[in-house]
Amino acid sequence: MKDITAFFEKYRLQDYYTWQDLNSDSPVIPFDPGIHQKLSHGVLPGYRNYDLFYERYLSAVTVLAVQNLIREDMKILDIGSGDGFFKFFFDWKFPFHLNWHGIEVWKERIAVCRHIGYQIDEVDLEKGKLPYADSSFDLVIASHVIEHIPNPKAMVAEMGRVLKPGGIFIIATPTKLPGVAQLDSWYHHVSRRHRGDTQQAFTHRKLERLTLAALRQDKSTIIDKRGFRLISGRKRLPLENWKWFYRFNTWLAKRWLLLVPEINIILKKNQDL
Repeated sequence: MKDITAFFEKYRLQDYYTWQDLNSDSPVIPFDPGIHQKLSHGVLPGYRNYDLFYERYLSAVTVLAVQNLIREDMKILDIGSGDGFFKFFFDWKFPFHLNWHGIEVWKERIAVCRHIGYQIDEVDLEKGKLPYADSSFDLVIASHVIEHIPNPKAMVAEMGRVLKPGGIFIIATPTKLPGVAQLDSWYHHVSRRHRGDTQQAFTHRKLERLTLAALRQDKSTIIDKRGFRLISGRKRLPLENWKWFYRFNTWLAKRWLLLVPEINIILKKNQDL
């Protein structure tokens, strides 16, 4: 519990929650000390010792560290920054200064990201343009974003435009079985849609093809591609308290991409683009 308290103190989260309670009708509380009583992976407050929910962040940061791809003062764009989970994991793995920029539309999430050190812009991704110059960022992250917009290929191309040659791109979406993904996409297309609703369904191969085509890359630029889990206990079962379950699950998920519910793809943009 001491380590969890230190986490809250480091980011002054209780101060933020108190301010938010007085200023917002829809407060965001990513970590509740009354509920998240484990320091999951030794990094973030969670339900279990090894929350698989956090694996998309943890695995990406671990790959970048192993590949020695992160250096001090890099400029990072986190599109759909949410509650800032990527920054928490980067802060844990890379104890030096990084320039964090984010795009978010939920005002309460904008506020919490600014509190922990992001520069945030509110951008309508459906308009298909990002308000940044070419080659502005060393690293671009788009985690669970493009499935919510009707023009994902055009938006990924925009992400590639603002990424420097030689820069790193992380993209992630939920995934479904072939056939199921097509039916799901068709359903979203014909149903009444609201901004922020899911618009697209992806298989792992569809996401890879779309990303490489939009960025004009080939498969050799992919650094890592993986899923994170096949079975999850989350809050209901204590499975994710057991390290053997976590390791076995992530080992399977990296190899059985057809069956996983979400994937990350990490690639390095060609120097000549």
